[in-house]
Amino acid sequence: MTYQLDEKALLDALRKLMKIKTVSGDAGAMTPEAPLGAGINEAINCVLELGRDFGARTKNCDGYCGYVEIGAGEELVAVTTHIDTVEIGDDWSVPPFDLTIDGDKISGRGVLDDKGLTIVSLYALKALQEAQIPLNKRVRLIVGGDEEGGNWACMNRYKESEEIPHISFSPDSGYPAIFAEKGIMNIKFEKKLNADIPVLVFNSGKQINSVPDYAKAVFNTQTYEARGKSAHAMEPEKGDNALLKLAKMLRAEGIEHPILDLLDRATKQGFDIDLSDAVSGELTLNPAIVQVDEEKALLRCDIRYPVTLDSRQIGAAIVAATEDLGFSFEMDHDVKPLYVDKDSFLVKSLQQVYFECTGDATEPIVSGGGTYARAFENSVAFGGAFPGEENTCHQRDEYWSIESLKKNFEIITKALAVLAQ
Repeated sequence: MTYQLDEKALLDALRKLMKIKTVSGDAGAMTPEAPLGAGINEAINCVLELGRDFGARTKNCDGYCGYVEIGAGEELVAVTTHIDTVEIGDDWSVPPFDLTIDGDKISGRGVLDDKGLTIVSLYALKALQEAQIPLNKRVRLIVGGDEEGGNWACMNRYKESEEIPHISFSPDSGYPAIFAEKGIMNIKFEKKLNADIPVLVFNSGKQINSVPDYAKAVFNTQTYEARGKSAHAMEPEKGDNALLKLAKMLRAEGIEHPILDLLDRATKQGFDIDLSDAVSGELTLNPAIVQVDEEKALLRCDIRYPVTLDSRQIGAAIVAATEDLGFSFEMDHDVKPLYVDKDSFLVKSLQQVYFECTGDATEPIVSGGGTYARAFENSVAFGGAFPGEENTCHQRDEYWSIESLKKNFEIITKALAVLAQ
């Protein structure tokens, strides 16, 4: 069956959502009604209002998240997305908090990750309702506001009082179906500095799940800067890490400092974690944030580890490789890997829809990303970027294509129809 899409109305709705600033940790005043920031709550309400316009049931869950629901039945099928974004960064050529349309290209922060796919998913529900297809289950779009921050206060709040989906997927990654996601560790090194250590002021990075694109340091009144290229932490090789570039620059100037000793080892080999498995491939490491002044030095890193490995053993290896440097070590975030059997009803159903819509018979894949699929049992990531398509998530001038948007609409709508039968 072919579902109808009003492309202009969808793009107008997306523009309305993108004009709301929802940068994780910098989304306006935090209040009891908007615990994640006024912008987050406004964006959630924006999506809910759009849902009510076509007759859906909606609920705002205390400013943390919300949902739009259609259909009837005992069981619940869900699609999970988020409206918070990473920081903007520097040197955008288009307004980040708007939707710029240039032919088939649409640009702005969140256009792909994940405001664009939130609106696409909303219009999938609208299309199902308008088509009046008999569904045996309710279909719900769950919209979170704290995905990029890593703590997922939104999903924690949802699970406190709302209905858990029987089956779900998150279009916040790529195609085909992603049956496994690597574990995610955030680690922190910290050291108090003695008065006899030369003063170095060094700052880089604001978001732990992004490769930093700018770094600045001051030593003996001399200012040093480095620029790189941002990328998602799950694919650090696609970026150019500015803090590592600046560390090498400072070393080349003959500067000695404990943070530089630590950054010398901030590689998979230096941390003794050059690891992989047959299911999900290699571990990735992203040194993301450095904060150094005359009193202390801090480094935070993002690690995506293979699904068969144990985060505790990885942490122990890092401690053993760095303990002589005198930094304290803390694993301050650990999201366990996701794994769903490739022969499950969920994965096989999504794969069949993908094949019917694209003709691509590629097998299910593994990702280093961390999506809301981890929030529920019987859930996977499915949707967003197609094979060979550039993934601009977390990058400056984030963009998507209208052609890809429309193909996502077709696949997501049909996937929900199949799962809700």
